[in-house]
Amino acid sequence: MSLQDRLINTERASLFIAGLALIASLLGVFTLPVLDRDEARFAQASAQMLESGDFVEIRFQDEPRHKKPIGIYWLQSLSVAVTTGPEAREIWAYRLPSVLGAMLAALSAFWAGRRLYDHRTGVFAGALVSVTLLLASEGGIAKTDALLCAMTGLSFLAFVEVWLAKTDSHRRRWAVLMWVFVALGALIKGPVTPAMMGLAVVTLCALERRVTWLKVFFYWPGPVLAALILLPWLIGVQIATDGAFLFDALGGDMAPKLTSGHEGHGAPPGSHLLLLPILFLPAIVSLPTGLASLIKDWRDQTPDAQAARLLVAFIAPAWLLVELIPTKLPHYPLPIYPALAVIAGLGLARWGRVERRWRLLGLGLLGLGVLAASGLLIALAWRFTGVQWAAFWATGIMVFCGLAVTFALYMRRYDLALIGLVVIGLSWHGLGRGVVAPSADILFPSAPAAAEVADMRALVGDAELVSTYTEPSFVFLSRGAVQLRDADEIAADLAAGRLDFSTPRLYVFDLSRWSDNAAETLRPFVQRACAVRLVDGFNYSRGDDTVLLIAATGCDASADVTSGS
Repeated sequence: MSLQDRLINTERASLFIAGLALIASLLGVFTLPVLDRDEARFAQASAQMLESGDFVEIRFQDEPRHKKPIGIYWLQSLSVAVTTGPEAREIWAYRLPSVLGAMLAALSAFWAGRRLYDHRTGVFAGALVSVTLLLASEGGIAKTDALLCAMTGLSFLAFVEVWLAKTDSHRRRWAVLMWVFVALGALIKGPVTPAMMGLAVVTLCALERRVTWLKVFFYWPGPVLAALILLPWLIGVQIATDGAFLFDALGGDMAPKLTSGHEGHGAPPGSHLLLLPILFLPAIVSLPTGLASLIKDWRDQTPDAQAARLLVAFIAPAWLLVELIPTKLPHYPLPIYPALAVIAGLGLARWGRVERRWRLLGLGLLGLGVLAASGLLIALAWRFTGVQWAAFWATGIMVFCGLAVTFALYMRRYDLALIGLVVIGLSWHGLGRGVVAPSADILFPSAPAAAEVADMRALVGDAELVSTYTEPSFVFLSRGAVQLRDADEIAADLAAGRLDFSTPRLYVFDLSRWSDNAAETLRPFVQRACAVRLVDGFNYSRGDDTVLLIAATGCDASADVTSGS
């Protein structure tokens, strides 16, 4: 029995796709250190939520974190509570909800592709998106984006089912589910899912020139369930923060992203499109042929023209939205990926029926994506002393599979082409995220710094930890028990004689953040410290080399202070 008969043409396909997404996302989950800055902030806030027992307010140390809603923190807290516990600070436990999100996103592409076209297209869509560089990478990071993609993908599926339903009961059931998925998306990341689905509904009404079908969304269980999902926490957090949460989240976090390149992340329109060959790799190969098929269906008014309109109604306004927003981060188009994957699945299923120029364009984009992804791994290993053999092995596998995919497509062996495309994605995740990135120790100075601090605890016990190195990853690895201070403030205290060197205390100084005068002032401090260690690294959040000086004062006289001093 062939792979096609075993997996593609049976109901086992859903398990196949979920398994692919699970494997692709897990590659790197257990080996990659905690990342700055968003992942560490989410993880630390979730850990504090468990430790404090306050599941309404969100805090990073003592500061309110009024940026994203509560959903991801609840899920991370639940994951950690049933696995390691917050005191362990094992980052993989915080990443598991994102793994689940990637699996649901891939399944939503499968179900939507099967509903819009056929089982084969759905399988191709789900399998391709499950190993894409962006979705599987976000599936291995403790952030909101993989789960947001899942909720938006499921909302799109419900949108499709509502439109294509043949009976009122079926239509009402999916309308209720759409309300639920949109509300869950809002609980994960605010207005993103509601905005995209609202634009899709409005666009479809414009394309079809009728609005009567919208009455199904007023079927009362849908709005009621959405309100029950959102309002209890929203009312509770507004009361707990004296109304500050929505004000800060909308005015302080979202509004700057809509009006300017917030926090230096500005880019011109079209930037996301330029990144698509690498971030949507390997599914990018069949996206042009899928678009060509979609256009032909629409133009010729084939039986699949309705599916084309549904895809365009969701993708076009959502993509325009993320391109026009001045603030741009690579993951912003991720919620659109399940629908894009349906087009890619269609393109692979109809590969032989599309004009040659579209096929050549797809193969060219595949080659471009493979070269860019390979170059990224080689540069990472070369510049940051990662495992170079893994980077070259990944490059070799991806190039070989790219050539094999080209031959398989020429021979019309689409099942073999799918295998080659999946291997391209898995090799990048397995060798890149799983080996090359974790081995580049210089990129993660927080881990050795936290280890040195733990080692120096033998000299000062549970003494206070003060740090001018303010990266959230260090806060997370220090279990939040660190006082973050400005370097020049400590320098001023030292110059004024306000520091007591007899008091047991640990200091972490980020030397790259000090002014020249402060660095000069620090030299007497080093001379009077009872133990000093150095950690070298590269701060990828700032893009510069980093030297961390870890010093202890007031050491226990009976302890051995010679090692590392």
